[in-house]
Amino acid sequence: MSYVDENRLKGNYGAAYVSARLSGECLVRPVAADTDVGIDLYCETVEQGTPFLHFWMQVKSGDQCRIMADGKSASCSFSIEHLTYWYRQPVPVFAALVPVSWPVADDPIVYVIDVTSQLLNGVPLGQESISLRSDYVWNPDNREDVKQFLSRVVPISAARLQCRNGVVATIPTVKANYEHEAPLIPVTRFLNQILYQIRTTSAFSVIFLHMMEELNTNPGFRKRLAEMVEKFCNDPDSHWENFFAVALSYHADGEFDRALEYYEKAKTCIENDSNVAQLPAWQERIQMLQQLKARAQKKESL
Repeated sequence: MSYVDENRLKGNYGAAYVSARLSGECLVRPVAADTDVGIDLYCETVEQGTPFLHFWMQVKSGDQCRIMADGKSASCSFSIEHLTYWYRQPVPVFAALVPVSWPVADDPIVYVIDVTSQLLNGVPLGQESISLRSDYVWNPDNREDVKQFLSRVVPISAARLQCRNGVVATIPTVKANYEHEAPLIPVTRFLNQILYQIRTTSAFSVIFLHMMEELNTNPGFRKRLAEMVEKFCNDPDSHWENFFAVALSYHADGEFDRALEYYEKAKTCIENDSNVAQLPAWQERIQMLQQLKARAQKKESL
């Protein structure tokens, strides 16, 4: 005969209780059996009747959840394996702690950890597990606690998540607001990603304008992008696309000598890179740069 221990009942109760609290305010999809990857609930906020932001929720129940001495927060231990997996996800991840005595007499307090925000500085290495402390509380019979979490906390965490890609994002809303707000993020921690995002977005935007024959559709826009890219051209590890984008912009403006200078720098950058210089695709790029140089030498417009 199968046996169900008390811990399994507590876990089942905790997941069902948190799902019930959320289900009154947002869409909740329980994770199917045998597909659990450390997540119990796939959730989606609803704003003004519109499905909006996705987030994941892990539920911890019973004695593994420790209420702190002040009674206003709780903590729980999480494996580094799970934290590393959650860190890689494209949506915010939260953990709901449900400390319950068994059998349950009254609806318990739910303590919520913003895992995504707490892991912005990365997952600690050299340990098997770490304890995280709760950031928010859902009191029993208080719908406003859950509503505030969904309307405020989830969007803030979703915006913070973008900093790992070098994007300082504003808090998302269904309808555009006149005022924009960006949550605090550890900018220094992500300075390389931020600079990379600024550089590549600007450089490839100019290149794509060229490919779509739109370099002069909005010259002011294109020049602003090129001016941004040119600030990176003196970096020791400057990339070919930096020089190419700047060359295209100068060429579009009829500054042929400057265009020639940067076309040559782009070509040299590829030729000096032993990892790609002999590959067919990069040889084609070199030929393309030679052709553009020839046009600039003849003072032909793009």
